[in-house]
Amino acid sequence: MFDSVSVAESEPIGGVSSGWLRAARWSALICTIALGVGFVAAAAAHDSMVALIFFGPWGSLSLALLYLLFRRGKNSLAFALGLGAATAFTGLFEVASIELSRSGFPLEVFRHVLFIVSFSMIMPPFGLMMGQSSPQLATLGALLLWLFSISLAMLGLSSIVAFQKMAHEEKGMGKLRLAFGTGICCPLVWPILMLLGFVFFGGFHM
Repeated sequence: MFDSVSVAESEPIGGVSSGWLRAARWSALICTIALGVGFVAAAAAHDSMVALIFFGPWGSLSLALLYLLFRRGKNSLAFALGLGAATAFTGLFEVASIELSRSGFPLEVFRHVLFIVSFSMIMPPFGLMMGQSSPQLATLGALLLWLFSISLAMLGLSSIVAFQKMAHEEKGMGKLRLAFGTGICCPLVWPILMLLGFVFFGGFHM
């Protein structure tokens, strides 16, 4: 009897086993594949150490997220869904900012935020490939960036909806909400600390 209870507690709840969780897993997998292809291309064009510096943080985050999304514990799954939602938001924010700046949209108000996001390595690393003189490498970088961005958007949407299904079906959501919130906060800790440091030391002069 106790074995059956412990097994049931380790299983994800019914609604999360639906297509939304599968969509989050597939989106994370596509992001990981795109990062892997980008790393190989950047290593061939530059140096493996340069490629590791640019792709390492995102690659580590993507692999960790992919691993957590395939775990069956409810708390680890809630953490992974929060991490996926936050990762999608931060990545898409930087991609949108880059595209707006290229289109001539004035981003003077956001210049400090963009600097912090870029310096904290939240920025997707495909810009290393897009800025090359080789048209083939630049085109590959642009295609990978769009594939990565679409996958991030699907990852964020599916993560939020999957957790909402968890909240709707499960009772006693205190620990799961805490795990989800912790997952959201994890990718934002470093840029928030940098932002506070800039404010504290008078780094902003609007």
